[in-house]
Amino acid sequence: MELSFEKDELLDNLQTVQGVTSGRNTLPILANILIRAQEEGIECAATDLEVGIKVKVDGTIGNTGEITVAAKKLVDLVRELPDKPIKLVTTANDRIELTCGDGTYKIIGLSSEEFPPVPSANGEGITIDGEILNSVIRKTVFAASTEEVQFLLNGLYFNLLKERTEVVATDRNYLAIAHCAPLQTPEDVEGFIVPLKAVKEIQRTFADSERVRISLQNSQLLFSDENATLMTRLVEGRYPEYQTIIPESTESQAVVSKDAILRASRRVSLLSNPKNHAICLEIDTERIHLSANTPELGEAHETIAVESSTGSVRIGLDARMLTDVLSHIETTSLVLEFTDEASPFLVKPEGDDGHLCIISPMRLDAIHQ
Repeated sequence: MELSFEKDELLDNLQTVQGVTSGRNTLPILANILIRAQEEGIECAATDLEVGIKVKVDGTIGNTGEITVAAKKLVDLVRELPDKPIKLVTTANDRIELTCGDGTYKIIGLSSEEFPPVPSANGEGITIDGEILNSVIRKTVFAASTEEVQFLLNGLYFNLLKERTEVVATDRNYLAIAHCAPLQTPEDVEGFIVPLKAVKEIQRTFADSERVRISLQNSQLLFSDENATLMTRLVEGRYPEYQTIIPESTESQAVVSKDAILRASRRVSLLSNPKNHAICLEIDTERIHLSANTPELGEAHETIAVESSTGSVRIGLDARMLTDVLSHIETTSLVLEFTDEASPFLVKPEGDDGHLCIISPMRLDAIHQ
């Protein structure tokens, strides 16, 4: 195999696929990147058997062929090369030789025969606007569980309803939902759960894509555009009935500057109890008072004005969850909806019904423990 690349083109695509390689896997081949040159073009691929990525790379083919190379070593080397054309050739005993400027570098590789296949998209499936896909992920992924025992919650649930698609994440303590237009799907598909690792790679791989196609193939889910294909195993099981924790109505609401409450929450949380991160919000018709009291650290009090409010409440919240939610609201002002200290606390962008976050309240006495 004999190939030539521009440095930036090769490096960008190697970094795209490197994210799924696993240095901890018992199979050495899974720590490698596959480089393959055929008549159709050049592609790089990587997989950890759970997630796989395949991308097209612009380059010149002298001779076709394929080989796998240690991902980290190859990426680190290409990153440090000068901004000059790179020539890559395979030599005897599964080695590659990189030539760039005045330097020549030889790396030991592995045969591609044992490299697991990464499926190709077949043209069927759902098509979604790339910006919308990235938006619904950005608005929800922070709320997904990272605890392995809650495997059904270790990802994003795409609920394919007739009137809309709901993208959902929760760890049972807080919940984030983002809506988009209904996606046209096969009749027997009600929804699917995308694992967190795949979600992060989708954000990286399709960050600038205009359209992304989503297709189901057996127990796998494929995301693809003109240049890349990402495969992930589906999370098997039924996603919890998250609708049951969404209140049908709330008694009161307050509109407040996102920037003001986010900054105040971060400051007050610095003196919250590190065991539970609890802070208190006291909301009335004119202002919101935030406070924390930890005997070993001290106490914090801050008051911010509301733009409008229809009621009052004194409620305890986990400051980490609150700041996570607030930082993912994309409007200048936001709406807080509440009933009492024991009911779910809702946060919405003002004027946007397509995004909703819910936080479970904490006992107020936890703030002073």
